[in-house]
Amino acid sequence: MVMLFSLLLARYFGPEVSGSYTSAFAIASLTAIAFNMGLDTWLLRAGALAQELRKTFGNVLKIKAAAGAVWALLLFSIATKLRPDLYPAALLATCILDVWFDSIFSTSLAIMNIQREIKQYSLFILLSRGLKLLGLIILIIAGNQNIIMFAGWRAFCSLVFAFIAVILLQPILIKFEFSNLSEILHNTRSFALSDLLATVYMHADVVILSNVKGKTAAGIYAPALSLINALFVFPNAVYTYVIPSLSRWLKKNTDRFIELSRKSFLIVSLIGIVMSLGIAILGKPATNFFLGERFFTSGELMVRLSPIPFLKCMEFGFAAIIVAANKQRTRLIPQAITAILNFVLNLIIIPRNGAVGAAAVYVATEVILFVSYGIIAIRTLKTIRKVSVEST
Repeated sequence: MVMLFSLLLARYFGPEVSGSYTSAFAIASLTAIAFNMGLDTWLLRAGALAQELRKTFGNVLKIKAAAGAVWALLLFSIATKLRPDLYPAALLATCILDVWFDSIFSTSLAIMNIQREIKQYSLFILLSRGLKLLGLIILIIAGNQNIIMFAGWRAFCSLVFAFIAVILLQPILIKFEFSNLSEILHNTRSFALSDLLATVYMHADVVILSNVKGKTAAGIYAPALSLINALFVFPNAVYTYVIPSLSRWLKKNTDRFIELSRKSFLIVSLIGIVMSLGIAILGKPATNFFLGERFFTSGELMVRLSPIPFLKCMEFGFAAIIVAANKQRTRLIPQAITAILNFVLNLIIIPRNGAVGAAAVYVATEVILFVSYGIIAIRTLKTIRKVSVEST
C-alpha cells in the first residue's frame, strides 16, 4: 500500500510536483530521530521483559511527545528559512505532523506485538495504510491538483489511528517520574544512535539529490526507492515479531533461542531471494506500465537496486539476533562506517551521476553493512552456544 501510494502520486503529479512532496517528507523522516531516539526498537526487547508494560508505554509516549514538539518547531523554522523553494511551509508542516503521529502509531504497534495481539496489529496496519491509499485514489478521481490535500489526508489518517491505538491500549500517562524517563533515555542511547545512523543511511540520498539536482531528479529516483524500501515490510515483520520471543527464550532456553534464530533467518533469506529476483525481472516493465514513459529512468534504477531486498532481508535476520541478545552496541561501529561512507560518497557521486550514482552508492554500502552484521551475529551465536555448553 505504501508502494502504491508513492507510485500513484508520482504518476498523477509527475516528477516535479511529487518530487516536492518527496523532498519535504524525506527531510522530516531524516530528522525524526530527534524524537524517535530508537525507542521503538528498545521497547521490543525491554517491553517483552517488563512487568508494567502500560507504564513503560506511557513513558515512551511522553518522551516522544515532548521531544517531538521541540523537533517540529526547530525543523519547520530552519528548513523553511534555508530552502523555502524546496520546503514550502504548508507542505513541510503537513509532513512533519504525518511523521510525528505515525511515530506514535508505531510505538502502539510495538505494544500490540509484545502482547502478541497480532490480529489486532495487522488490522490496524491494514486500515491505516488502506485508508491513506483510498483517500489518494478518491482525490485523484476528483481531479484535485493540490498536493497539500494529498499530504494532509495522509497526516490526518496518521493522527486518527495514533489516537485510536493509544486510547485502546490505555498507557499510564498521569504520573510524571523524571527518574523513569531519564533511565529509559540512558538505556536507549545505543538504540538512538543506531536509529540515527540508519535514518541518515536511508534518507540522505534523497535529501542530497533534491538539494543538488532539484525536485525533478528526486521525483524520478523516489518511486524506485519507495518500492524497494516498501518491500522491507516483509522482513521487518519477521524481525519485530521474533525479537520479543528471542529475548524471552535467551533467558529460559538458549538451545531454543538458537533454533528460533536459524528459522527466522531462513525465512527472511527466502523472502529476500524472491523479492530481489522479482524486481530484477519485473522492475522495469512494471514501472513503465504503472508510471509511463516519463519515469523510464525509474525502471532502470529499480533494476540497479534489485540486490537490496536480499541483502536487507538477511540484515534483518542478523539484527534480530543481535538485538535480542542485548548486543545492540556492537551494531554501532558498522552502522557508523556505512552511514558516513554513504553520506560522503553521495556528496561526491550525486553531483556527477545523479540518481544513478545514488543507486550505486546504496548497493555498495549495503554490501558492507550485510557483511558486518553477519560477522557480529555469527559471533554472538557462537558465544551463546559456548556459554550454554559450559553451564551444562
